[in-house]
Amino acid sequence: MSSSSDEDDIIDYYQYRRQRKLVRREYWTHPYIEKNMKCRLFVAAEQLNQTDTKFIAFYRMSKDSYRELLKLVTPNIHKMNTNMRECVSAEERILITLR
Repeated sequence: MSSSSDEDDIIDYYQYRRQRKLVRREYWTHPYIEKNMKCRLFVAAEQLNQTDTKFIAFYRMSKDSYRELLKLVTPNIHKMNTNMRECVSAEERILITLR
C-alpha cells in the first residue's frame, strides 16, 4: 500500500465520521416516551404519599425519614431544566433509587 492510499483512507474515514455527526435527530425524546413519562413511577409515588402504610411497604422507610433524606441529598443531585428538556427532579431520583 502506498502512503497516499493510506492518507486517502484516513481522510475518507474522518469525512464519514463528520457527516455521521451532522445528521439531525428526528426527536430528542420520542413522543411515546414523553407522553408516558408523567404516567409512571412518580404518579404512583404521589398516590402512595396519601397513606403511610403503603408508603412504608413500598419504600421501606417512613415519610419522615424520606423527607429527611430528601432534604440532605437534594443539593447534591438537583439538576436544572434546559430549553431541550425537563430534568428529573431530585424527588424522582430518590424514589427511583429507593425502589
